[in-house]
Order: sequence, then structure tokens, then C-alpha cells
Amino acid sequence: MTALRIELRRSTALWAGLLFLVSSTGMLWLTSSTSTKWTDNSTSAVLELRTPLAYVGALVVGLATLQGMRDSRAQVTELFATTPRPGRVRLGVLASAVAGVVSVAAALLCAGLVALVASGGGFVSIGFVPLMATVVLAMASSVLLGLAIGRLLPHPLTVPVALVATFLASAAAGPALEAGSPDDEVSRLALLTLAFEPPSSDLVTMSSSVDTGQIVWFAGLGVTAFLLLVTRTQLGRLAALVPVALAFALAVSIMPAKFSDVLVTDSIASKPVCDGQVCVSRVHEKHLPVVAAVGKEVLAKLAVLPGPPTEVREDTSAMAHLVAPQRNAKIVYLTPQTTEGLLELPPERLRLELLAGAGVATCSTPNTIRLSESIVRHLTAGYFNGGLAELASDRHAWRNERIRSDLETAWRALRSHSAQEQLNRVAKARQMLLACEDPEGVLTVLAAA
Repeated sequence: MTALRIELRRSTALWAGLLFLVSSTGMLWLTSSTSTKWTDNSTSAVLELRTPLAYVGALVVGLATLQGMRDSRAQVTELFATTPRPGRVRLGVLASAVAGVVSVAAALLCAGLVALVASGGGFVSIGFVPLMATVVLAMASSVLLGLAIGRLLPHPLTVPVALVATFLASAAAGPALEAGSPDDEVSRLALLTLAFEPPSSDLVTMSSSVDTGQIVWFAGLGVTAFLLLVTRTQLGRLAALVPVALAFALAVSIMPAKFSDVLVTDSIASKPVCDGQVCVSRVHEKHLPVVAAVGKEVLAKLAVLPGPPTEVREDTSAMAHLVAPQRNAKIVYLTPQTTEGLLELPPERLRLELLAGAGVATCSTPNTIRLSESIVRHLTAGYFNGGLAELASDRHAWRNERIRSDLETAWRALRSHSAQEQLNRVAKARQMLLACEDPEGVLTVLAAA
């Protein structure tokens, strides 16, 4: 313990921990300033660390590399080799000090985020534990890797090269993990880094296969780095490569190939909490009173339709940000993952969102604008509302003068018919939307003379 205390004072251990905390907090604030959904779920909060830590890890490797060159810079390598105390013991204490402090700092950062979620009334579950374990293990292995590189390659250029190489590896991994559809393939090698930009949703987490693969990889990397640090012989250094090789092979075999297998629904946070026939996820339970009141009113209004929906449920699918929303003749889906601030809307505006499409979501993927589909949604919401009004999910159509003119023309055409004919047209439009038929055809049904 005395040796450990000495290393804590004379090494960069405490500075490395401080650098990690400050830089991680700063980068988290910069990268997540446009989305704060992660503050509602502890799992999402720790997952949000992936992007900043992918680059903070480069700083950690660089500082550890500098520390690993300490004996060489002080020109005491030969002197320590003559002492009776085994070099592996002294280097092991150094590794324990630096890696231990950075690991504690990583754990404190994760715990701080979980505490932030809890203090803000967010949802806290054990789902963050595997993500936290991965972060701590990744930072510890980064330190050990830096120390080993610094000891093996004591050159003035080693530190900047190690830092830049780690940074570039993370920068290259990020784009390799982007996807435009659930079936897109992702790089398994890129999954061996922390570089991952999670979607702005508090209902998703990393799959168990990704967590397992990363834990295996970082554990193997850490073991190899430690052995390279403390081993003196060439044969020993070659043998030290065995753990990382085995870990690499096992981790790559475990990692998924499709994006839909990388992100999965957080089974704990997405568990339904219901009030009668209206259900939201556990992470959004605080919104249930308002949503339940609005949902029951919406179901009552839609009851005039043939085969009306009987439930209101939140869409908690992990791929909601990439695919068209779910549709079911008996269910009206809430889509907070694709409609920013949906659950925070005033009751009258939330009611409009649920009535749009006669209780059926769009057939388009998120961030896709289709004029005819926008007009159909406004017309159907207006029918049940008794007049046209802006939809929070489609402000562009409402505020565009040309589209607004087309919308009002279609509205007058629909309202020119008898009450029964209007109901028949809306019912027909609903059936076509459930089948995802051509939006132009749906609009023709509603607005034809």
C-alpha cells in the first residue's frame, strides 16, 4: 500500500483521472446539447457517453503513454534492472495506480449521470450496469495500452502518434456504424470501439451481444497490455499477444452484423404502464395521467368508425427512428421517438396528433416529407376536431402558404358533402392508410368532388 500511495503522488494517475472527468463532462455537454432525452433514463444516460469517451480515450492513451516513458526519460531503466525488487512488481504498482484512478473516475462519471437522472425524476434501472462495466473496462485497458506503448517505444514521437492513431481509429469507427435502415450491415471491427452515436431516444440500449463482445475485447486487450508492460523477454512479449488475439477472435464472432441487432429496445424501460386501454412505457410513466385522459377521448371520437381502435399504446420499437411507424386496426400508436416533445404537448395538441390519419400513423419513414400524406393527416384530424389546426409533427405543411392553400381547398371539398358521406370517406381513408396504399389515392378519396 505504501508503494501504491507513492505512485499516486509521483505518477500522472491523479492528473489522468482529473483530465478524464473534465474532458468527458465537457464533451458530453457539447455532443448532447441538442437532445436531452437521455436525462429521463439511466441506461440512456450511460449510453450517451459512448460518443465523448471514444475521443477522450485518445487523451487517456496519450497521457498513459507519456507515463510509460518515465523510466526512459529519467534514464533509470538500467538502474532499476539491477535492483532486487522484480520490475513486474514495480510496474504493476504503477499500472494499478494509473488504471485504478481512471477506472474510478469512469465509474464516478457513470454514477454521476445516474444520480442526475434520479434527481430529475427520471427512470433508473439496472440496465445501465453492463454499459457502465464496458466503459470502466475500456478506460482501464486504454491506460494499460498506453503504459505498454510508452515503455516499449520510448521515442519523442510516440505520444503524439499514439494519441492521433487512437483518435483516428475512433473517428473512422463512427461512420462505419451509421445505418439508414435496420437491415444495413455495420462493421464488426468498429464495434470494438466505444464510437457509437445513439439515437435521441430513451427507449433503446445496446444488445447483449455487443456488450459481451466489447467486454471480452477490452478484457483481452487489457491483459495483453499489462503483460507487455511487465515482461522483459522477447518470447514473453510474443506470448503476451495470445490473450488479445483470442479476445479479438471471440469478440468479432459475437458481434452482430446488422444494425437492428446492435440497438434493441430497453426491456425494462419500455415495459407498459396502463390506465385502462391507454398505455405508455415505464420511462414515460409521469405523462400517463394526461395521455390517458386524451387517449380515452380520442378512442371515443374514433368509435364512430367501423371497426374502431380500442387501445392507445406507445411505440417502443428500437428501430422507430429508421422505419415507418407501426400500424394496427385496433391500436392508436404514440410515437414520441419520431415526434420531438410529443408527450409534453398540451392535451388539445396531443389529441390532434392521435386523431391524425384517423388513428393511423404515416406510411413514410421518419424525416420524410410527402405533401399528399401531410394533407391527409391534417384533413382527418380536422374532421374529428371540427376544424383544421396545426399538427405538431408537421409544422412545415401548415406554415407553407402553397401547401396551406391546397389543404384548405381539400378541406372545403370534404366538408361540401353530407355528414354520412364525410364519415364514409374518412373510414375508407383509414382502411387505405392501414394498408399503406398510395397517399395520392387516399387524398383523392377524401377530397374528390
